[in-house]
Amino acid sequence: MKRFLTPQEKKVLRYEKDRRNTHAESRARSRKAIAKRKALTHRALRHAQDAATARAAAMLDGADPLIRKTARNTWCKIPDAALGDYVARTLQSRFLRGTNGAPQMSALLRKARRKLVPRPASFKGPLQDDPD
Repeated sequence: MKRFLTPQEKKVLRYEKDRRNTHAESRARSRKAIAKRKALTHRALRHAQDAATARAAAMLDGADPLIRKTARNTWCKIPDAALGDYVARTLQSRFLRGTNGAPQMSALLRKARRKLVPRPASFKGPLQDDPD
């Protein structure tokens, strides 16, 4: 029989699995921007291949052109921050601004942060400067 999770276990799971957008974009615009950026990279690849084909055809005067593969201009989405990481950074930034007292991290948040995978060094956003 399935064992139900306690509210504390559910909270730790939410801190680990939920994500927050920390890239200073609205959710709707970032969803549309992802598709747009992918389309732009594919379009740039097609234009580069067409230009290479035209140059090779002009050089060979109608012979069968052997085209070297052009490099793909890639774009990758930076993953959003885990909720546990986001909450801890928010508490720390509030403390540094003087808005709140010393950040009192709950035991559940500490437990969730220990399980988190470290973020890449290319993290950008309003909570970028982490004193940890």
